[in-house]
Formats: sequence, C-alpha cells, structure tokens
Amino acid sequence: MHDDFLEFISLLSKNNADFVIVGAHALGFHGIPRYTGDIDLLIYPSRENAQKVLTTVRDFFGSDLGLTEKDLSDNDTIQFGRPPVRIDVLKKITGVTIDEIWSTRVKGTFGKIEVFYISRDMMIKNKKATGRDKDALDVKLLGES
Repeated sequence: MHDDFLEFISLLSKNNADFVIVGAHALGFHGIPRYTGDIDLLIYPSRENAQKVLTTVRDFFGSDLGLTEKDLSDNDTIQFGRPPVRIDVLKKITGVTIDEIWSTRVKGTFGKIEVFYISRDMMIKNKKATGRDKDALDVKLLGES
C-alpha cells in the first residue's frame, strides 16, 4: 500500500468527499489480491462532491493542477501519476449505476482509514460487463461464472 495512496485517501476522508474504492484494491478487500499499478476511486458525481475532491487535489498537490469542478463532475477518468503509483479518479464504471454502488457499498479500511468498497455483487456485475479477459478471470476467482 503506497504512502501516496494513503495520503490521498486520508485527505478525501478529511474533506468529507464521497468515494468508493473499486478495481484491484477492492478485489483484494474481497479476498482476491492482485498486483496493480494504480488505485481506482469512484467519486459520487455531484457538484458539492466535486468541490470536495478538488479541495483534496489542492491539499495533496499544493495546486488544483488546472482542474475545475466541471472536470470532476464530467463522465471521464482523471489520472494522477504513473504506475505503480497512479491514482485514477472515476465518475462511473461499466455495467453498474452509481445508485446501485452506493446502496450496496461495504465499509472497510484502507490502512487505518475507514473507507467504502464496492460490494462483491456489484464488482462481479461490473467485471462481467467489461468484456476484458482479466476481469473474466476475476469473476471466476470471486466464485461466480
């Protein structure tokens, strides 16, 4: 668990940003560890939350990096850094809605920080929808066919 991931997540929490950990770190939370070069953070798509995430970016980098609230509320991915220490800020993921994710998210910890992870069922639904080979393998490892 890289220090930059811990610091960024700690700042998101401090700023009361609404986010859910998805991707390989969530897979590990659900008992299937896999190497990854990034952390995927799904942020709740609201103007208020975008402002909280922008505050986190300023706190973490010492600048807003030219990002605006609009950048953080559009349906694109914003990436900070490069693998193995890349932070991906996502506004949506394939095959599941924000409401489905938020209503089923699971409380856990990242380091010592209390966070939410995508639920196992929503992760399976997402991975089935991507069509990627590595996600099909993850679905099998999660015990679903």
